[in-house]
Amino acid sequence: MRVPILQALGNHLITEDPVTRVDAVFVLGGSVKDRGVEAARVYEQGLSDRFVFTGAPVPSALEALGIDSTEAECTRNSAVVAGMPLALTITLNKGTSTFEEAEALLEFAIAERLDTVMVISNRFHLRRIGFVFRDRFRKAGITVLLHGAPSSTFDERSWWTSEEGLIMLNNEYVKLAYYRLKY
Repeated sequence: MRVPILQALGNHLITEDPVTRVDAVFVLGGSVKDRGVEAARVYEQGLSDRFVFTGAPVPSALEALGIDSTEAECTRNSAVVAGMPLALTITLNKGTSTFEEAEALLEFAIAERLDTVMVISNRFHLRRIGFVFRDRFRKAGITVLLHGAPSSTFDERSWWTSEEGLIMLNNEYVKLAYYRLKY
């Protein structure tokens, strides 16, 4: 029973929607390569021609090298390297948390009169992303679809077999509880 229980813990976090055409795709900061590559895959499927990348922090490894590129810029670059045309991208160097990114993206979506958006984050983040985004966007008349970027550092189906998976699942349940209490 150990394996089915562990799998259920991971599966509970993954609340991915079916993919469909959207007005814009919002790619959240963090996990630069995974999210950028997934955004390029979404582009290749013809699901949107507008991609907005968020994330204000400069990754610490880049900062140590004296490179001043935000998470938004790094993720966008990852998507472009994976085949997305630069002309279809916008960077919003805003947000140091999912909540802050949601606020900035809601403002953007309202200003641009968007009806349906897709939010890309890591697969294990989707339950929390839905909690943060869906209700506030719905109140503005905007539908949010969630799409997960698969992890390149662990397999979500057997997350407990790697340190990265253990940390990701643990952190996500802690963040989920924190967001429920705070917001």
